[in-house]
Amino acid sequence: MTMRNEPRQKDVLIAEYVYRHEAEFGAGFLADAGIPFRVQADDAGGAYGGMTFTSAARIWVRSQDAEQAREILQVTPDPALFVQVDDLDEQRSG
Repeated sequence: MTMRNEPRQKDVLIAEYVYRHEAEFGAGFLADAGIPFRVQADDAGGAYGGMTFTSAARIWVRSQDAEQAREILQVTPDPALFVQVDDLDEQRSG
């Protein structure tokens, strides 16, 4: 239980993914390690599964867990690379 006097821990963005299911998959590894996390995705609460409308699906953790979470997900201190679908189409056709 958190005491009201304690300052709230700052959450840190550790990874971005094109799709929510990718973020949820990664978050499963954090859950197994006992690291609290938050997945943020703009997909209308799952009503439009697989479609992100304005931004990537993101994984956030407490700042004190960031280093361990990055090790588990094997991402750099900067958020994971976010590849636009248009970029993939150009790579395939080019």
